[in-house]
Amino acid sequence: MIFNRRNALCMIAAMASTSLVVAAHAEGGKVDAVAALLPKAIQDAGVLRIAVPDVGKPLAYKEGADLKGMDPDLAHAVADVLGLKAEVTLIPFAAALTGLQANKYDISYGEFYVTAERLKVADFVTSWQDYSSFLVTKAKGYKPTALTDICGHIVGAMAGSAELETLNAASKKCSEAATVSAFPSISNAVLALNSGRVEGVLINRGGAQESIHMDSGLDASGEIGGGPTATAVARNENSEKLLAAIKAAYDHLIASGEYAKILEKNDTSYGAAKEAVIYKEGSTPPKYGF
Repeated sequence: MIFNRRNALCMIAAMASTSLVVAAHAEGGKVDAVAALLPKAIQDAGVLRIAVPDVGKPLAYKEGADLKGMDPDLAHAVADVLGLKAEVTLIPFAAALTGLQANKYDISYGEFYVTAERLKVADFVTSWQDYSSFLVTKAKGYKPTALTDICGHIVGAMAGSAELETLNAASKKCSEAATVSAFPSISNAVLALNSGRVEGVLINRGGAQESIHMDSGLDASGEIGGGPTATAVARNENSEKLLAAIKAAYDHLIASGEYAKILEKNDTSYGAAKEAVIYKEGSTPPKYGF
């Protein structure tokens, strides 16, 4: 029954060409010992359904018809090691965990911080590290370096992100309330910043770095929180084996040097992880220092 359902879903996904980016990588790269860890349903289907949130450069972005960035590169590399075809769907960040719960995807990228709230609905394999900074405009002179600096100001973050949760929690502690806005993507948040609708945007360091590369009128300030980030894995009958397979694939890529090459290519080497770590229901989340 699982096999038939998965194949039906794969056929439907293949027809949805407007939202699906199918792997164009050459055959090869399969590591038999790692692929053997996969649950039988996924081995039989031969497909890994991967969600990639649209978070912008350097992590995930469209260039013409192509999906580029660290996340797509890692997604294809993991699928190659597992001997699977990667079916990659670009989605809003806020739709990632709900998509896993609805069995639309097997895994999702998005540099998730592993929190107790997220562990209620999905499992995770750490694959990178990050921290957040405030993206601001140089001309305004507002340079927050701590969460207390948002009080009395208008700030924003990406919908569904740990940064948005952090801003909302910090705002409640302000004597002079902060106004916190949510945006579907980093590009939308940057547009709001440049138009003066917000004074600062709390985003991951890589997103801030890329935004500054593209617009010299922007600047970043502060290092907020940070720690291991993870690939989310759908919690279902396949979870236990899929978690082990994804971790083994990452550890192989790290040991082989392919992981380092992908990060160097995307200017994300500052967040390199030394090994992958599994977090599942009942696990104690990492401490992030927000």
